[in-house]
Amino acid sequence: MPPVSEDIEVFTTKPSASEATFKKGGPIQAKTGESKAIIFYAPKLENIGYIDNTGSDSVTSYSKAIATGFVFSMQQTISTEQAIEFNAEFVKGSFKLTMSLTFSQQWSKVTTETYTFQVPSGKKAFTYQGYIQLATLVHTHSSNTYAFEAYGGNLYTPALVTRNSPILPA
Repeated sequence: MPPVSEDIEVFTTKPSASEATFKKGGPIQAKTGESKAIIFYAPKLENIGYIDNTGSDSVTSYSKAIATGFVFSMQQTISTEQAIEFNAEFVKGSFKLTMSLTFSQQWSKVTTETYTFQVPSGKKAFTYQGYIQLATLVHTHSSNTYAFEAYGGNLYTPALVTRNSPILPA
């Protein structure tokens, strides 16, 4: 079984299924005869709120419940026995946000927190949340092959950013 690197990499695009990719993933529980790693790729900023308060003389408040954790489009769970730490860089147009993330078993459940944004009179606010796409890469020991078991998940992070104008793609 190839060792899994402690250096988790967040790939800018979906990588190929290979030993090199596997070594840059986060180890997760697997069946006997195989190893699994969660592969992180394509970090993005998603617009989660916009307030145009330019026509008002008062402060406007907006509350939103923000989910953090793993969200899958198919029936899948993540289970890890150790905490995994990595850095993620969210880039959109000329804007860049870098943060350090640590996840453990608690990240296997989606949690929500409510954030309140206030926008002064005469101003606009655009709020974004960082998320990372993910896939499960399986190494089958008997054949020494690597294959993606599943795509379709996201890791919603607590990274939030608010700007007075939209962050446009490059």
